[in-house]
Amino acid sequence: MATAKGANKAPDLEQQIKFLQGIDFFNNFDDHELRQLLGVCKILRVKAGQYIIKEDTMERVFYILLKGEVSVVKSVAHKKRRAVELTRLKAGACFGEMSMVMDIKRTAGVITRSNSFILVINPEVISSSNVFLQLKFYKRFCEILVGRLIIANERLAGLEKDIDLQSLKEIDLPAEDQKPEITSQPAAIKKQPAGQSVTSQASYDELPPLPAKKDRIVRSRMQRRLSAVLDLPFNPAVAAILEPMLSGKVDNTRVLADYIQLDPVLTCKILQIANSSFFRRTAPVGTVPHAMITVGIRHIQESINDIISLADTPKAFSGFRKVASRFWRHSVVVARIAVLLAESIRVSSPADIYLAGLTHDLGIIGLDLIEPAVYPHISNPSSEIATNFLKAETSYIGIDHGQAGFWLGESLGLPEVYLNVMRLHHSPDMARSHSLIIALIHLADLFASHHGCGFEFSDVTTDKITKSFAWILIQEKHRPFLDVNLPDFIEQFDEELNKTWTNVTKGLTF
Repeated sequence: MATAKGANKAPDLEQQIKFLQGIDFFNNFDDHELRQLLGVCKILRVKAGQYIIKEDTMERVFYILLKGEVSVVKSVAHKKRRAVELTRLKAGACFGEMSMVMDIKRTAGVITRSNSFILVINPEVISSSNVFLQLKFYKRFCEILVGRLIIANERLAGLEKDIDLQSLKEIDLPAEDQKPEITSQPAAIKKQPAGQSVTSQASYDELPPLPAKKDRIVRSRMQRRLSAVLDLPFNPAVAAILEPMLSGKVDNTRVLADYIQLDPVLTCKILQIANSSFFRRTAPVGTVPHAMITVGIRHIQESINDIISLADTPKAFSGFRKVASRFWRHSVVVARIAVLLAESIRVSSPADIYLAGLTHDLGIIGLDLIEPAVYPHISNPSSEIATNFLKAETSYIGIDHGQAGFWLGESLGLPEVYLNVMRLHHSPDMARSHSLIIALIHLADLFASHHGCGFEFSDVTTDKITKSFAWILIQEKHRPFLDVNLPDFIEQFDEELNKTWTNVTKGLTF
């Protein structure tokens, strides 16, 4: 039995370092530098026949193939899910380097041909590492780029004869939504939407025309534009509830805090004030009740009154009220489901789970101000925005709302945990810190959509929930959950949401 357990045990750090030393990319890295690199990067295990990179997407991630084999492919025009194989890469190869230095869309896709181990390197993470590690990494990175440029020049010089395009092998592409799976099979769960989903607009003729698709953006410029956003639209229904409480003595501060926390923008503004240099806090303020203690009830009242009294505050989603209502409702429901989920799993988090859920989509508000013609189209079920939300964001705006939320939240001075949740709540597998709370918000987002209260998605099945990578993160951070039958737990939690949906949506008149 001991041998069987040892065979399934993940390699320890020293084994990982020894493994990396056998990869050509890391020839000149010493043990200490590899230990640092492993501390800030992530190794993914991917099954055969799955996407690593999808063509025509945007992301600043660089990959090193540690073990296995992948195909570099280019889709075939007018042939759905067909592509030609440009080349194959084996262990030690790297790919995705162009998008690491330039904000351009992926010009080819990469698909695993066998079970593979892949090191995922994010430039922002490398930039925060030791300066000597950065220099060595980028030196090796440049050597690879130069080597590939030389090969490209040699090929160009030898083009006296035409290339036989027919010699390229044509292959099938994986399904678009295919992701690494949890091996346990989900039990059949009957979907019973308990929530009342927001209906689409009766007519789509009034929708603004979509902007031109963006092949390339300058990330620094987009970051500056988001950081310059001062007046974010808030939920007018919440403002109306708060208005009578903004003057005179407040008898119940808990009620005031609860009402503020029905709106992500007002909540973030209060946290921004409490974390400002004016109050000189040694530790970040992460909740509204804590902010009330820090700055005082009277100051909170005045600040909210100033925000909601601004006559020129922009309207969310170009005034399309059903889209706005769908967004405000989704934010609160995800927050409440996240709290229930944490209680059901019996896990605690040092961060405020509710606020992490409430603010997880803050980037959508910021991007809506920059490109106001995009998000209203979510009301049309057949639109590209509604059918492939995340891809449409990068196509029409240039970045997704996760990265936008990170930049916007950073400019507001929000605690780091909320920034990470905003950035990675759709990619929990990329989480390097705060992975537990990111996993909880990701799952709460899926459950909300499953119950008809989604914003980005409306067709989430229990099968998709069960296969989410977030469950693995929860098992890693909360060991008792390893003994739980996952399909049974999901079925029971889903039924509990059905029974308590009235409480989940209590007070949400918008």
